[in-house]
Formats: sequence, structure tokens, C-alpha cells
Amino acid sequence: MKLLFKARGSNSFGLLLIRLTIGWTFLIAGAYKVVDVESFIGYVKALGVMPDNLAFVLGFILPFAEVLFGAFYIIGIFTPLTSLSLSVMIISFIINNPLGSIVNEPYAIPTIVFYFIMLAATITTLFSGAGIVSFDALFDRKKDKKQKDEPKIVPPPVSPPGGIEDIKTDNLAKDESAGNT
Repeated sequence: MKLLFKARGSNSFGLLLIRLTIGWTFLIAGAYKVVDVESFIGYVKALGVMPDNLAFVLGFILPFAEVLFGAFYIIGIFTPLTSLSLSVMIISFIINNPLGSIVNEPYAIPTIVFYFIMLAATITTLFSGAGIVSFDALFDRKKDKKQKDEPKIVPPPVSPPGGIEDIKTDNLAKDESAGNT
């Protein structure tokens, strides 16, 4: 019964599944675009959202960025930066997808819904991190181990302005006054 109502536990497995799913999606989509980058540049120009020169630059860079950040997301390295970059890409896909809500089949889910699911997943890893199964966690462990191995410098204790003798006489005076009452 504990399995059905499990509220606590390690979220690292869930984060790994998110990273693998979204990362592979970007890696594969970017790879298809890289193979025929000229057609993708033509597609970006045909959208008519930006000037042709900017569309050319974006159409050339975006496929390689999708492959790079998809691979980074899968292995879990630079996860906050990678998640932010993927989130920005997904938001641009949502903005530039005018036909995202139109579906030819009556019971099919519109493409834009998948974009929102991917956006929620990348924002989740932006705030929660990559989880234990990642290069980020490996680097954090090495950093923690290095900090534990370094000797800690403890400053010497600060003595009162009058020295230790003043403390002793103050304590004796308090003891005597307590005994008189």
C-alpha cells in the first residue's frame, strides 16, 4: 500500500526520465535539421517573422543548438543553463507555431500542447537541478569532497577587553552577591 501513496522519495529517477525524453527529442529534431540545414533555413525564411539575414543566421544556428543542448540535457551537464536555453527555444516554437492549435483529426492532441508539456519539464529541471544521475551531481560531489579535505582555519578565541582576570573577578562577585541574598 505504501507504493500507492508514496509522497516522499528520490526525485532523481523522475528527473532522469524528463532529461532523457526531452533531450532525445531535441537531439533527434536537431539532427534532422542539421542533415538538411539549407531546407530548414528556407523554412525559417518562409515564416516571414524576421528579416532574411536574421532568419538565415537563426536557421543555421538553431539545429546545432538543438543537438548541443539536447546532448547536454541527456548527460545532465550545465543543467540550469541548458534548461533555460531549451525553455527559450520552446517558447519561440510556441510563438512561431501559428498552426499549432489546428488539428485535422478530431481526437488528436494539438502540437502546441506538447510544447507546453516540454516547457513545464524544462522549467522543472531549471529549478530542481539534474538529479543524482548526472554530471552536475558528479561535479558537486567532487567539489564537496575537496572542501571536506581542506583544513578549516579556525580563528583564535577573542578575549574580553579586560582579560581573563576580569571574568574571574566578575564571576566571584556574582557568586558572593548570590550567597548574600
